[in-house]
Amino acid sequence: MYIPELKYTFYAPIVLASIMLGMAAAAILMRRAGVKKQTVLYTALLTFVSIIIVSFATSVVLSGDIRRIGFVGAGGALGLLIGAVASALIHGDHVSESLSAWVVSAPLMYGLSKIACHITGCCKGVPHSGTFRVIYERYDGQSFFPVQLTETISFLAIFIIGLILYAKMKNKLNAAIITLVLSGVFKIGLEFLRDSHLGKVVTGYQILVLAITCVGAIALLCVGNKGTDAW
Repeated sequence: MYIPELKYTFYAPIVLASIMLGMAAAAILMRRAGVKKQTVLYTALLTFVSIIIVSFATSVVLSGDIRRIGFVGAGGALGLLIGAVASALIHGDHVSESLSAWVVSAPLMYGLSKIACHITGCCKGVPHSGTFRVIYERYDGQSFFPVQLTETISFLAIFIIGLILYAKMKNKLNAAIITLVLSGVFKIGLEFLRDSHLGKVVTGYQILVLAITCVGAIALLCVGNKGTDAW
């Protein structure tokens, strides 16, 4: 697969569209669970702002340069959790279902957003010359493992699994926690296929993803079960 160096890569529109589609999926799940329209709207607005702010802040912290601000998946996930949990605490409207709807929809956002990375080539996989490879003009025609497309396929699969579990499980929190853990495991594992990981055992980014996964699962259990008891 050959990717030419494009003057405009549509990176921002693709990332924004992926977030919007994920938000739409979460909103639909919330409404089907009986959440009020007003709660859905306010939750979507708060979570969207939280995703953007925390993602951008994470990129600045990781790069150490405010001029290199961009969208960071782990930061976006953390922002989603913060926004969804905060909204659940504020509104108290079908807490476990609302929280679970956003967590289950998160892999859809992330998976689709990696299409932008694949087209742009802002990040790349390890050097690879096998059948399943991608060649970038911007990197002088070198070939790499298409880690971005692998992430897209993996996280869309996780989204489908989470959606099925959400529909079948009586306790929606279980579906959310399984989705969160799967996302964390796959994200940490796929980092080993990145060019930036060469020569490293474990990166700070992997540790960050692990921390977000653990803290997120604990937050879901604490806030979600509290909401369930309240209702």
